[in-house]
Amino acid sequence: MQDVQPPMEHSVPLPKLPGMFFRSLFTVARNDQAEAAACELRDEFTAPGLTQTQVARYKNAFDGFVSEVPLTLMYCLAQRVHLAQMLGDEFPWPAPGLVHVRNELEQHAPIQLEQRFHIKASIQLPARGPKVSPRRLRPLFTVEFYQDEDKVVTCTSEYQVMPKSSGKATTSREKKQGQAPANDWQEIGQWSLTTASGRDYARLSGDFNPIHLHPLLSRWFGFEQPIIHGMYMAGRAQAEIESRYQRPVARIDVTFKRPVPLPATIGLWQQGDEHCGSYQVCGAEDFLQRLEGSYTLVANKERA
Repeated sequence: MQDVQPPMEHSVPLPKLPGMFFRSLFTVARNDQAEAAACELRDEFTAPGLTQTQVARYKNAFDGFVSEVPLTLMYCLAQRVHLAQMLGDEFPWPAPGLVHVRNELEQHAPIQLEQRFHIKASIQLPARGPKVSPRRLRPLFTVEFYQDEDKVVTCTSEYQVMPKSSGKATTSREKKQGQAPANDWQEIGQWSLTTASGRDYARLSGDFNPIHLHPLLSRWFGFEQPIIHGMYMAGRAQAEIESRYQRPVARIDVTFKRPVPLPATIGLWQQGDEHCGSYQVCGAEDFLQRLEGSYTLVANKERA
């Protein structure tokens, strides 16, 4: 039995990305130091279903998917919901420069192509003000997707609010050296990312956050070089895991530990079995961990 969502009488069409990106530029003037208690924001949207062309384009960018609709593709739509909510008058921080730090996607039912989504979205806003540590400024977004009143996917995302910068980079490439994962981990992939990788994924996903695009833009938010999208790596990890086990992923989470400045060569490490497991992405040369997460594969009986 799937969760059933009552008809959304107050839902509005989810705005298109180009207009939202233009509007987001005007949020940089927000007074994000105003004191306020923790609260919750709620919104409801409708959006067209995914097309076969959209799914095929995403799959072509990440060789190996077994899923009919890759779960990480749904984050691209969830992020569009996030941006729509960030543009609301009650969201206190500038939309550009927010850094994605954690994400979880779970599929509850098959995703039907070309079928409209009903979307229930909420944001848990932390308390804020001059005395609140910047590290505590992590809004939590929950997006639930429904089709035919059945919940099909839930996406939970946490962002870090980055302090405004004067344009001088404060984050440089790390010179530390880590250790290779323990013997119970196996390297199952290695990726070489170029300076164009961030722009390529931005065109695929619609995520044109300045920190991913060009040094002149990323430095405004404290990054010496553009950093690759975290969900690019999560999507590639899902594709590699599905290819390894020839089973779709039903749930995947990820915590982003360190940014990956471009260009870079990184390795995917995994441990687990045909039911569930864990994965991590590390620098291919320094072995510094960049992200970690876990996954659950669809059971064989669910595929029948």
